[in-house]
Formats: sequence, structure tokens, C-alpha cells
Amino acid sequence: MTHHHDIGAGTATRAGPARDAARVLETLRHDAVTALGGVLSGFWSAIEEQVRLAALARHDYMVAQEERMAVQDLSHRALELATHYRKAIETEFDLWLADRPAPPGADTLSLMSEGELEIHLAAQQIVELMDHQFLHPLTALGERLDALAARLGIGGVHANPLRPEVPVMAFMRLFQADELPPGLRTLVFNQFDKRMPGILGEVYAKANATLDAAGIGPGADVVPQARQLVRGTAPARSGRVDAGAETWVPDGGVVEHAVAGDQAAAPAAGGTGYGPLSTGLMDELAAHGQAASNAAASRGYRDLVREQLHHWRERRAHEAPVDAGADGAGGNVLGMSQLLSVARMLQGDDPAPFARALTGDDRRRLGDVIRDELLRGLRELGVDPEQTPLSRNDEDAIDLVGILFQALFDANDLLQQARDIYGRLVMPYLKVALTDDSMFNQRAHPARRLLDAVTEACDGNVGDTPQDRDLLDQAGRVVDRVVDEYESDQAVFELAAGELRERLDQQRRRADVAERRAAEAIHGRERLQQARRSVDDMVASRLADRRLTAAVAFFLDRHWRHHLTQTWLRDGPDSARHLAAIGVGDAMVQVDFDAAHALGSAVADELLALQMPLAECYSSCGLDANAARDAVARIIAALALPDTPRSVHAPQPLDAEDEAPDPALRLAGGHGALDFDPTIAARMRQLRVGQWLRLVDDNGRESAARVAWISPLTQRLLIVNRRGIRRMVVSPEELAALVGAGRAVVRAVDAPFDEAMKQLWQQLNAANDPAGDAATA
Repeated sequence: MTHHHDIGAGTATRAGPARDAARVLETLRHDAVTALGGVLSGFWSAIEEQVRLAALARHDYMVAQEERMAVQDLSHRALELATHYRKAIETEFDLWLADRPAPPGADTLSLMSEGELEIHLAAQQIVELMDHQFLHPLTALGERLDALAARLGIGGVHANPLRPEVPVMAFMRLFQADELPPGLRTLVFNQFDKRMPGILGEVYAKANATLDAAGIGPGADVVPQARQLVRGTAPARSGRVDAGAETWVPDGGVVEHAVAGDQAAAPAAGGTGYGPLSTGLMDELAAHGQAASNAAASRGYRDLVREQLHHWRERRAHEAPVDAGADGAGGNVLGMSQLLSVARMLQGDDPAPFARALTGDDRRRLGDVIRDELLRGLRELGVDPEQTPLSRNDEDAIDLVGILFQALFDANDLLQQARDIYGRLVMPYLKVALTDDSMFNQRAHPARRLLDAVTEACDGNVGDTPQDRDLLDQAGRVVDRVVDEYESDQAVFELAAGELRERLDQQRRRADVAERRAAEAIHGRERLQQARRSVDDMVASRLADRRLTAAVAFFLDRHWRHHLTQTWLRDGPDSARHLAAIGVGDAMVQVDFDAAHALGSAVADELLALQMPLAECYSSCGLDANAARDAVARIIAALALPDTPRSVHAPQPLDAEDEAPDPALRLAGGHGALDFDPTIAARMRQLRVGQWLRLVDDNGRESAARVAWISPLTQRLLIVNRRGIRRMVVSPEELAALVGAGRAVVRAVDAPFDEAMKQLWQQLNAANDPAGDAATA
């Protein structure tokens, strides 16, 4: 018998742990209601603006007026709607605490209008996508809430009060039947769908952190260590960990602590703040002796990166001497306005020189190509670069943009069209770097957001589907707009990034569905293979070393085999129906044995008892009544005479196609034998859905990949690229072989710009490291 627990009244009589658990629950409730309620903050003003813009392009005045009046009415009721919304979320916590399921809806079987049906379908689609998107944090949160329920003394009958269904259905129930015109309905749910994932990600991260801090739930003792590794406080590299596999943590931390969205995690209370620099870059600074202290963070990119850049350029000058006047030493330097004029002139020129440098067709560094093009432009304007050289800051900007673009291009699977897109962006980004170097250390910088979106759109995109071609075309169009319109207003980047990001979000939803379908297909094939292997063993055990009539052996090897497979798949290996199907085969073996020993009455009784089971067996094999009667008649005829010939029959061979290896494993080297380290294989079994990897092709180029699904039957991992396209399906052992061969690296993957900044620092540090030079010498 369950009891309703009231936090306010009951806490005074509870033991200490229960009181602590009650306070934790109140914290969860308060944080969740506050955060989820924020989705409606400024919601209707944003919808009003969208309706106004849509009305300008709409030819039907009456429809536009209807939508305008509807959204004005909703705006007037904003406070009422927000109150109902928050109340619905609080009710879920009450139901969970009361230890009883939610009451059934009164209108479950009522007919819906077309508008209601569309609202329900839109809500269901949002719930389905968010359930998939937040699968791992939801699973972890569910386990911790079960532990919290145990401390509170309740059974946890009601579902997780923070599941995506709660805010989505609460939002849906705010609207009466046909209250939203069709056009407004689409705008409202699109806006909600755009806002909710980011808020839910924060809610789940905070809820899991709150429960961890209270020591509630599994894995609470290892969380601080994992979070410390995520923040980059001298983690051991994944490829060189000597500890046991059970204590291994991937480079960058486990997926459980990754933050959804733009991956910019706020530091924990009392933790080290990294300021505007990316976590990945600060990891590199820590790994190379640059402590991530508050002083170091305040120095930022300007001191840490530029200092290394100056050393790097000085070393290059010694290796390949330049003119004495270069770098602005000992004379007047070129003015910023003149340099920007040249960059503006080159912005619309043919980007082929930059594209060739990116792909390696031109062996010069991209920074040198940029510098040569600028000097050529200056000479065309009548400026002598030897008399008025570039300033050191301008040289920094050129080299940083060159290294950045090259790192982005090398770290992602960018093909022909991406090469041209990147080449067109070089000059606009040089202009940004010359006038605003905050792009290199502020994640929210609009130019940075655009480059991230362009890279995600182009990474691994060969344009082999209409959606992929459309995405490439959209990336090309927004880049053309930047090239045509950018002078000094960075709003051009903001608008372009927003437009492309919206298209990426649409494709992400399609990719989520595609990933789920791919996982379901793989799971279905694995279940079929597992069922067949189980059934093969059963059939082989009944035929092995046993002399049977040909009719009974044929039944066991064909019809019984198929019937067993069907019941295994449909009902499960431990189901009553499957066990009954096994009994049919054993009974047929016994009948054949009794017939061989002339036990006529026993054979007759057994065949009569088998009439219905045999009919079901033949029916599941697709035989009609006449064919089933003929099959039974052949068995009866064979068993009628004790001296019917009997022999040992071999079962039919396995289907070779079922045992064929995944073609993607050719990436491991093209041979069937796997060479892997068992310790690494054990670590691969600890990976979770959402874990990022870097895959390396035959030419040494890296590309981002992600674990999209892990088979509950075989532990095989479905690996997809940034856009959800399948790359491979591998077992932990096969992935260990890829890691051992240097074809895969398991580590956290930041946003493309962050990854490039990390590569930039590694490149500068390696070039300036005397120990590295001595080693390579």
C-alpha cells in the first residue's frame, strides 16, 4: 500500500536522510519550474514580430488579420498562460511524490477537430525528438530519481516529472480547440520547439548535478573526478592510460557530463573559471605547462596565443630570412585603413589561390598566400610594402586566420564545394580579425557562429541526397551574402549564421529520425541473427546422432525451425509460446522413437495430441490448410510402419550472409583478422550514446563522429557523422582495432571553431618547443 507524502507536513517526523531528500526534491522542483517557465519569457512578443513579418508577405488580408488578432489575445493572456503552464509542471511533481499515476484524461476517446489533431501531432513529434535527443541524461536522471524515491519511502509509481512530455503537453493544453489559426499554430510550435531543447539541456544538467552533490543515485562518487577531468585539470591522455579499464575516462570526460547545445559549459561553483577561452584550448594550455589559473584566464588569447605566434614567426624568419623592414621594425607601418581597403578589394576576387592552399595544391601556407595577395593589392594601389610594411598586429591577424582556416579544413571532412566556400570566406574573416580579435576567444561572436555552422553543414557532405544538396546550396548562399554585404557591420554574420543554423536544426531533426530508424533496422537484424543462432543450436541438438525418418527430419529442419524463429522474435525466448513450440519438436522426436519401436497406440495418441500444435506451426510457416494436411499425411505415412528407413540427418547450413562482417570494417585495414588490445576493447565497452570520436582516413584527415546507438544485444556501436549519416557499425573489439591502428581517437569534440583553436595552439607550441625540435632532429 502506498501513501501520499506531503513535504511540508511530513518532514518534521522524518529521519535526517529523509529530510535531506525532501529538501533536494524541493530544490529540483523550484529549479525545474523556474527554468521551464522561462520558455514563455518574451515568447508572445517574438511571435507577434513573426506574425507582423509574415503579414507583409501574405496576400490574404483576412488570414493575416485573423492571426494578428489571435496573437494579440494570447499576449494579453500571457500571465494567465504562464501560470497554468507552471502549475501543470508542479502537478507532475505532486503526482510523483504522491506515489500514484496521473489520473486518466476524460477526453481520451473523444473525437478531435482538425486543429486539435494537428496540435497533438506537433506535440508528439516534439516529445519523440526530445526523448531521443536527451536519452542519456534522462536515463541517468531516472536512476537518480529512483534512488531519491527510495530515500523518501515512496515506490515511484508515477513517471519522471522532468521527462520532455511534461512541458510539451503542458504547453499544448494551454490552447483551446481551434484557438490557433493554422499559420499561427505553426509559428507557435516552431518557436516552442526552438526554445525548449536548450532549456531542457540545462534543466537535466542541473538536476543531475544537484542529485550528485547530494550523493543520491548511482555513480555519485565518481562524478567529481569526471567533472574535474572535463575541466581540463591535467587529465591523462586516453591513449596512454595505464590504469585498469574500469577506471578509464575518455579524453575530455564522459558523455554524461557533456552540455547540450553550443557545448559551452558554465564552471561549477567554486571551480576554476576559464573566462572566454574555450575549454579545449585551456586543456591544451594546461597540458603544455600553462596553468589554468585566474591570472592566466584573464590574460586570454591576446597574451597567450600571440606570444607563441611571435616566437613561431621569429623562428620562421631565421629559417627563411625576410626583408629587414618586415614586421614593422624600424619604420612607418601600413595604416589600417589602407590594409582594409585592399582586403575589401580582394573580398570579391577569385578565391582560388586560398582554396588551393587549403587543399595542399599550393605548398605555401595559407597565411603566406594571404600575405602575398595583400602585398600584390597594395602594389596595384601604388603602395610600396618595403617602405611601409605591415604592423606586427596585422601580421598576427594574417597568420592566425591562415592557421585557423587550415586547421578547420584539416580537422573536418570538407570536399570540393566546401573548399570553394572556405576560400570565399578568407578575406571577410581577415577583415574581422584585423578590427576585432575577440572572434578568437568569444564563443558568442557572430563570425565564429557562422563558421561553426558552415563547417557543420559541409562536414562529410557529398550532396548525394536532395537534403544534403540543399544544405550545401544554403551554405553557399549565406556565404555569398557575407562576401557581398560585409563591410564593418557584423550583423551580416549574425543573420547568415541564424539562417543556416535554422536549416541545420531542421536537418538535425531528420537525422534523429534517420538514426532511430537505422538503429531499429540494425537491432532487428541482430535479433533475427540471435534467434537463428539459438534455433540452429536447438535443431542441431535434435538431429545430432539420432536416426529419424526423412519426413520428421524435414519437419524439424524446415517447418519447426521457422516456427521457433517466429515465436522467438515475436514473443521472446522465455515466453510460454516459444517454450510450447520447443515442446512440439521434442514431441515429434519422441513420436518417431515410439514408431521405430512399434508402439502403435502411443504413436496414435501422440499424433492426436499434436494436431493443434502442428496446425499452428504450419500456419506460422505460411502453409494453407491443404498444404498443412498434406504435410501431416506424409509424417503419418512415414510413422505408420516401424521399418520405415531412418538415418542421421545433417541440418541445413547457416546463411553465409548473416555472418558477413560489416563492410565499414575495411577501414581497419581491409582484412578479416582483428588485432586489438583487450584493455582498449574493455574501454570501448564503456562508451555511451553521444560520445564523440575522431575518425582518420587513409590520407590522415580527421573527421568528427559520434556514437548514436549501442546495441543491447551485441554491444555494437552505430557511429554517425555530425549530420547523423551512418559511418560504420562496429563491435567494441573492432573499434579497439581502429583505435590501435590510429584510425580512431576517442575524445570529446568541441564546436569546429574551438577544435581549430586547439589545433592552432598545438601547432604553435610544437613549433616553439625546443625539446620537440631535438626529438625530430
